[in-house]
Amino acid sequence: MIICLEGINGAGKTTLAAAIADRWRAAEGRAAAMAEPVQRTEFGRRVRTAIMSTADLDADAEALAFASARLHAAALLRGPEADLTILERWAGGVVAYGTVAGTSSVLLHALETVLAAALPIDRTLLVDVPGAVAARRLATQADANRFETNGAGYLEQVRREYLGWARTRQVSVISGTDSRERLDAWAGDLVDGLRSRTCLSIDGVRCTIPGGSR
Repeated sequence: MIICLEGINGAGKTTLAAAIADRWRAAEGRAAAMAEPVQRTEFGRRVRTAIMSTADLDADAEALAFASARLHAAALLRGPEADLTILERWAGGVVAYGTVAGTSSVLLHALETVLAAALPIDRTLLVDVPGAVAARRLATQADANRFETNGAGYLEQVRREYLGWARTRQVSVISGTDSRERLDAWAGDLVDGLRSRTCLSIDGVRCTIPGGSR
């Protein structure tokens, strides 16, 4: 199974992913794989470095670059690495950040379609926090990138695009400002739901989970 946590920088995706992975390990006795697709491959890491170091990068070129890094990782992520893979961002990040950057809506639609076909996601969730909260969290990071230092106003713009994206695609929204205890409890409920809706054929082929968000 593959689940994807979308959200702005500083939303708490990594914290929630760790809670889900811990709950999965406790329930199944096996580790979940956690992956940030852009940095999953050497190609992706090189693309990211080029994006971060190019201040005047065209918005369409930037979206294409991020999407290409994800597509390159798709084959690896489709493999039988783990029973559960937790992604930090897939198509939603390309759309939300790309929209704020001024990327062509036609291009964003095409990229989202291609990414969805390249890697079917069983469940997508949006971790949401106000831009001001994310900015305060990111201010404590020593290695913040250029997307993380644009300020609360920028992060709030991306957040609003994310919320609109989630609304039109029926993606569940989770508050990233909840306490660790509440997030742990939510992670447990999610894992219980994933386990009860998982089905494997005799030869181990994964079945579609009913109601999963693509």
